[in-house]
Amino acid sequence: MRIAFFGTPELAVPTLDALVVAGHEVSSVFTRPKQRRHRRGDPVDTPVASAANGLGLNVIEVTSAQEIETFLADKNIEVGVVVAFGLILTPSIIASPRLGLLNLHFSLLPRWRGASPVQHAILAGDTETGVCVMQLEEGLDTGPVRAKAVCPVDRQSTTGSLFDSLSQIGARLMTEVLAAPEEFPPEPQSGEISWAPTLKVDDFRIDAQRPAKEIEKMVRAGNPQPGAWVTVSGNRVKIEKAHVGDTQVDLGVIDKHAHLGTASGTLVLDVVHPQGRKSMSGVAWLAGLRTEKVQIDT
Repeated sequence: MRIAFFGTPELAVPTLDALVVAGHEVSSVFTRPKQRRHRRGDPVDTPVASAANGLGLNVIEVTSAQEIETFLADKNIEVGVVVAFGLILTPSIIASPRLGLLNLHFSLLPRWRGASPVQHAILAGDTETGVCVMQLEEGLDTGPVRAKAVCPVDRQSTTGSLFDSLSQIGARLMTEVLAAPEEFPPEPQSGEISWAPTLKVDDFRIDAQRPAKEIEKMVRAGNPQPGAWVTVSGNRVKIEKAHVGDTQVDLGVIDKHAHLGTASGTLVLDVVHPQGRKSMSGVAWLAGLRTEKVQIDT
């Protein structure tokens, strides 16, 4: 099948690889422009661009939907595959391929429509999530679903670990649908709708006046990026791993055992990443401060 692929981050790469392995003709790979990883570094390819170049595919960096429309004209694309592309596609692009565009969405639609479904699933305490192959339409994640697969969410799951699992599950699901599209007719979404808007860095600032159980979910939802965080004496410290403890610590205080006092229970800071330093255990960080306890900034 002649395919146009639309994707940008690492989690889109397994699907691109799977399409090539399955023998499809990926005629073009649309991705976002090069970006700097660091302020002083040179711009680098997106993960999808790097993977596509390694496969010898035609890579097109785009900044607007109009560029895509121009390129797709008269290309006889049978279907478009979209995985975390990062650009809104116009109705004319959606209607251009014979089978339209199939989008891989990382939730069990209609739960968690939007840009951050995995993070919101963790924050809500969901015990399962999944991935859907959705027929793309103009509305935000409103299209009919051709196939879905379920993935459990446990007490150790992070956004990173779930993306690793879901990207592999989704790649297999997409190739199954494309192998026999007639066996996966699009079905309207049914069930309660919930929304997963984009989460920003400030959404992951830890408030000790919340219960430890809620903060622990925030830590997992923010791992690996952008990271849940506190500031101590104006210095930011990311909390990379934590669990709920049962000791008694004053509200907003981190004791020498790296236990943070919260509104309900304590949060044990297992792994932290102080600003300008490497990741380390919470206890090692506190020991380096040479103090019995610290108060987080409010």
